[in-house]
Amino acid sequence: MEAGILIPIVAIIFTFGMPIAIVAIIQFTKARNNAELQKTVRTAIEKGETLPAEFMDSLQKSVPKAKTPMNDIRAGLILMAVAAGLMLWPVIEHGSFFGNELSGLAAIPGMIGLALLILGVIGLNTRSK
Repeated sequence: MEAGILIPIVAIIFTFGMPIAIVAIIQFTKARNNAELQKTVRTAIEKGETLPAEFMDSLQKSVPKAKTPMNDIRAGLILMAVAAGLMLWPVIEHGSFFGNELSGLAAIPGMIGLALLILGVIGLNTRSK
């Protein structure tokens, strides 16, 4: 293959392959650590050893917390702040809203944030009933 064709192909592979590889490595590492932890607990239980209270506390803290409406509201506010920052960036840079190419880009986290805010408020209202 010629270098003129090979370079774009390699660039495309890295562009789309790296995020997938990063997520796969993180998931693999979490699964391996979880398996080793379960093996340690199983071995200790089979031998009849008592597990220290600190160890049990650390196990409980590592369990993911249940999703609450407040988590949705918090995430929604953060995403809306990101959208506002993207909208204000050209104003800070150039002193004008006009010619703001980031408005369309800012709409993405803004709309996701708005949806999360709505879901959080709905969740709070249904919880209180």
